[in-house]
Amino acid sequence: MVKDWEKAWRTLLLFLLGVAALIAVADSSAPLTARAVDAGLSLLLAGWHWWMVMAHPAWPERELLPMAVYFAVLVAVAGVLFARHPAYGLLVLACFPTAFATLPGVYAYLGVAVTSVVAVGGPNALLSNEGPWSVALAVTGAALAAFIGWSIRALEAEIEQRRAANQALAEANEALESANQRLARLGQENAELQGRLLAAARQTGVTGERSRLAREIHDTVAQGLSGIVTQLEAAEEAAHDAESVRRRLAVARTLARESLSEVRRSLDDLRPGPLTGTRLPEALSALVAEWGAVHETAAAFTVTGTARLLHPEVEVTVYRVVQESLANVARHARAGKTGVTLSYMEDVVVADIRDDGVGFAAAEPSGTGFGLTAMRQRVVRLAGRVEVESAPGQGTAISVTVPAIPAAAEREPR
Repeated sequence: MVKDWEKAWRTLLLFLLGVAALIAVADSSAPLTARAVDAGLSLLLAGWHWWMVMAHPAWPERELLPMAVYFAVLVAVAGVLFARHPAYGLLVLACFPTAFATLPGVYAYLGVAVTSVVAVGGPNALLSNEGPWSVALAVTGAALAAFIGWSIRALEAEIEQRRAANQALAEANEALESANQRLARLGQENAELQGRLLAAARQTGVTGERSRLAREIHDTVAQGLSGIVTQLEAAEEAAHDAESVRRRLAVARTLARESLSEVRRSLDDLRPGPLTGTRLPEALSALVAEWGAVHETAAAFTVTGTARLLHPEVEVTVYRVVQESLANVARHARAGKTGVTLSYMEDVVVADIRDDGVGFAAAEPSGTGFGLTAMRQRVVRLAGRVEVESAPGQGTAISVTVPAIPAAAEREPR
């Protein structure tokens, strides 16, 4: 709207100048030469206004010097034309709004004052006998024009402020809409990422559960069956000794029942049977004693440090490691003596299993079987480590170290 008002003000002068020129030229009471001069000055003034205002719209209210020159020439020519013919009073009247349309700031009010002097007939009229009346008329006209111009400028300023506020609001709304769109995209991406994470976590859980079940089955069914086969083979070899056969069959029956019980407990994700209702040292002591009796091998169990209740996962891991190590000794070592040491330290618990069996060379694989692999998987899962030392004819030593997580700690998800 402001731009429309400015365009109307700047066009008004050309319109009133044209009307005044037509009236003056059509006045047959004036000499033809005078009318021609009026027409020529009108054309020159119209061209001057077009060049300074219409052709350079950035000058008004921004560039003082060209607009001051423009307005000075405008008022001077308007005064000359007004003196030549009264119809050009319309041109002088048009100079009032033109002052506000072209001159910046307070200079517009100076332009209004000069225009008022021209409107009453110029400086000479102010000094004539009718001077006081002319002065009063000039002051009144200037004040009225200044008030109208000030009112219009104030209205323009308010309109401009509202337009700027509306534009800022529109930009804010656009930014908010853009932000909402970005949030929507981020929400969608987050949902997709969460879905992928859930799928990955589910797959990881499935893989972990499969590994856990494989370890549990190996530690229960496989070892139990291995012990049963060993007892049955021994019974077959001692077929001539009925008492030995009965004893071997009784051991095999016991192993079968224990294996079945362990399978059930593993499927229910319970602690191993020997750890139910008892502490780790007592469970290991019983395990070592039973193993020595079954395999007719000297076996000793020792505890160092202050025994304390540990996290179920830690105790299960230590128990299974010792169980698997003893099974390996029975299968491969041909040992005459085996020792198991459980050491409680400040922040770790260590299980050492040593035998005086045949051992193996350092260059040989130190445990490619599933037993040692499962053992390492169990220990690494608790951020522990497994160390194996062996040499031909010098037996084997396995040392397992796991963090001594207290029983009060939250159970790690399987």
